[in-house]
Amino acid sequence: MKRRSVIIGLGATAAGGGAIATGAFDTASAERDATVALADDASSLLSLTPLDDEFAFVDDAGELALVFDEVEGGGTGFGSGTVYEVGEVFQVSNQGTEDLGLFATVDDGALGDAEFALTVDDEELGPEPSVELGVGEAVAVGVEVDAGDDPTDGEVAITLGIGDGPIEDPGDEPGDAPTDFVDQLMFDSTASLLAENGYLPSEAIAVAAESTAQSTDADGNDDATTYPDDEPLPLMAVDQDLPVVAFGFPFAQDDVTFGQYGNEEVLLNVLDEYADSETVLWDEGHGQFYDLASHSGFEGYAEDNGYTVEATTDLETDLLGPASAIVITSPSESFSGSEITALADFADAGGLIVLMDQSDFNNFDQTDNLNALATGIDTQIRFNDNQVIDPENNTGAQFVPVTSDLDTGNYPGLFADREGLGLELDPSEEYEVEVVSVADGDTADVEFEEGQVKTVRVLGIDTPETGDTEERLQEYEGIDDGPALKTKGDEATDYAESQLEVGTTVTLSFDENEGLRGNFGRLLGFLELPDGSVYNAKAIEDGWARVYDSGLANHDAYWDLERAARDAGDGIWEISDVEETPPVGDEPVDELFVPFASSVATADGAIAGDRVPVESEGGDPLVGVDESSNVALLGGPLPAESFESDENDEGLSTEPYGNYVFLANLIDAVSADGREGSVVIDGGHGQFAADYALSAEDAAYFQRYLEGFAIEFDGKNDFDDDLGRDLAEARAVIVTAPDDELGSDEVAAIEDFRDDGGAVILASAGAGTDDAGDARDNLDALAADLGSDLRTGDAVTDEENNLGGPANPTTTNFDTDFDLFGAYGDGDGGDGGSSVDLAVDELVADPEGDQTEDEYVSFVNQGDETVDLDGYVVDDEVDNSYTFSGVSVDPGATITLYTGTGTDTDDTVYWGRGSPVWNNGGDTVFVTDPDGNVVVEYSY
Repeated sequence: MKRRSVIIGLGATAAGGGAIATGAFDTASAERDATVALADDASSLLSLTPLDDEFAFVDDAGELALVFDEVEGGGTGFGSGTVYEVGEVFQVSNQGTEDLGLFATVDDGALGDAEFALTVDDEELGPEPSVELGVGEAVAVGVEVDAGDDPTDGEVAITLGIGDGPIEDPGDEPGDAPTDFVDQLMFDSTASLLAENGYLPSEAIAVAAESTAQSTDADGNDDATTYPDDEPLPLMAVDQDLPVVAFGFPFAQDDVTFGQYGNEEVLLNVLDEYADSETVLWDEGHGQFYDLASHSGFEGYAEDNGYTVEATTDLETDLLGPASAIVITSPSESFSGSEITALADFADAGGLIVLMDQSDFNNFDQTDNLNALATGIDTQIRFNDNQVIDPENNTGAQFVPVTSDLDTGNYPGLFADREGLGLELDPSEEYEVEVVSVADGDTADVEFEEGQVKTVRVLGIDTPETGDTEERLQEYEGIDDGPALKTKGDEATDYAESQLEVGTTVTLSFDENEGLRGNFGRLLGFLELPDGSVYNAKAIEDGWARVYDSGLANHDAYWDLERAARDAGDGIWEISDVEETPPVGDEPVDELFVPFASSVATADGAIAGDRVPVESEGGDPLVGVDESSNVALLGGPLPAESFESDENDEGLSTEPYGNYVFLANLIDAVSADGREGSVVIDGGHGQFAADYALSAEDAAYFQRYLEGFAIEFDGKNDFDDDLGRDLAEARAVIVTAPDDELGSDEVAAIEDFRDDGGAVILASAGAGTDDAGDARDNLDALAADLGSDLRTGDAVTDEENNLGGPANPTTTNFDTDFDLFGAYGDGDGGDGGSSVDLAVDELVADPEGDQTEDEYVSFVNQGDETVDLDGYVVDDEVDNSYTFSGVSVDPGATITLYTGTGTDTDDTVYWGRGSPVWNNGGDTVFVTDPDGNVVVEYSY
């Protein structure tokens, strides 16, 4: 902490001179005295007492005076070229009620090369509160003067001060800038920041969103300020002229995951950096939703660090008290002129003002009120009426971006790492915790011995979603009945509640390969029950959970438990039948896309054209075949599900591309004639955590495609033991770029599988990405171990033909001599069970009347059969959703969905919202059937 309260002035002589008057550093005869006076606000805290009457005494004004007119051998002044040390000149005593830290600053720049210092125990008293003064304790202060070789006449300005105890600087040595900083900050439903007339200067931006973030107009009012592509999205700013710090959202509210993110540490650092006293006000006089109670965790944290945080509804009066800082969250009521004047005066006097906005989601923000206040106090910072989202860097929801773009160069003190609120856990340790509640089959809240309640995402398993949360049916083998799976999700919750009874003590442990936390900051853990069984395994064994295909050490053992439960039809698997899964998208291949594409080469260089079934439009080989080794090499992970329309917010879709069909054909072409069985994909060598590689969890849509032909798709993490899918039961092994090398025994197992007629499909990726280099090397090593000459090549990009960017080229450049491009099955183009032909008939996003009540979208049934819309879901791009209930639409008829309120009829229904949904500047309408199939995707 760097909180300081200046209390002592040294040098306040009656004549207005400095601590040591003119002539101090020569032999001229002169009066050299200085007066030390206690400031009025410090008289109750410290007392000063002379110790050496030759140099210190109390003058007629009752102030401590220091006199140096006879220093050496009866002479006068300080002689040049000499160092003078007087060990104990005066005493400072703490007569307050709290431990204090003493500091001093000395300005001797007017004295040439002479140096003047105060000392305690022969150590210089510096600018940080480094000398502890306990209650009732005293310390002797000495003087050291190095006259130097060329002293000049001048004045010395000395300040003594106190802080609340000895304070260590976050740096390596006292006084150094910090060297350890917080790693990441989270911004939950945040706006971005602006300047009064445009964009903030770079020096004012303390925190910016990552480059992957976007500014959106979530309330649809067209009142958000846009940013140029090269302009950062500021999330925290520091005024360059006033003590004003601004955040895009309530920065340390209780919903923040303290411990994983450094929000509370940064806010406390802000107080330490800019507040001069221990009292902080929290405004609750303007209808704020985010009051002090919503920041109770930070309140206690600040108080543990010496602050008193007080709510105020009368800031005009309370600002006149001892407070040195005030926090103001987004106000639903405006500030009066006199309140703004009081705040402006407070800032002008050095008082810290912390302003916190929130996003415009559902128009909950009160940006105009906050900007009116910002204008009134004359800060350069303004608040945008927008919402910042980040599809890539987030806590699990794109409206909760995380960022490491912290300006530690200009603001090192604000981002110094310190002990925070978060629960410090060791992934190698076990913890006894008490079950507080169960949310669903794979999520529970537990309480630690210290009293902290944390959410645990049960590691290695996944149970069906409950309530309104949408479920991906593709993840559940052989299940294509959405409502039935919802029912099983409720039953899985009942099962969890019976196993994890509230009040029961269980043992929490972790998998060091998986990390402590996952999405939304939840702990990833195992829960051992009182009888010694582990809930994670038990839920799978009893059929109420599927295996989550991550890098979990227990993955393959858990797969065996799931397989047994599926075979028995237990739990959720009662409604699973892979053989009855309908075909999905099985049509001839007209075009492919290759994610994160690399070319294909050989150990000797270029690959022969007759081994390349697919090239880029520019002629780069994208697929290579080694028939003699039963190996094929793909230029990228073809079944990557992140390009599916339901899995991204960029409007990407795999619908025109035949990746799944081509890959299924390639597997059969490379494997021995007649080879049957499942397709196995490697997930145990860092693929799950890599953006450029795949585990089974990242390819659920390919799994559903294969199930249309009664082919199972299994993840396997270790190939050299008997756990998990037996390779003798498989037709192919897929290995995407592995961050970790496969062990020699694993390679031998894959080699035996290949020798027995199995296909090995290798997938490169990320040749243009430095962090994928080792993974490509590992893939090349595996190819060499298998006796294949196939190797990964250079990056392939295409500026014109691509899906979502040049790194993902699309191509129709096929060698049809390879029998790889026809439909895999009978070519009926199955769509997973949805034959609905529904379309948007009319959309009014910007009505002339009320923006909410008069906004609507209507849908027309273009098919030949009546569509029962019960359970169909309408969504926009930011997941506002409406579910139809009890209505249908006849062929050629329309149904209209109004955003506002009203009474439903057969052809008109009402969302019941209080704010608009469809953005005036553009949006996408999605309609999803109860099985999770997208039947309408309309962008405008």
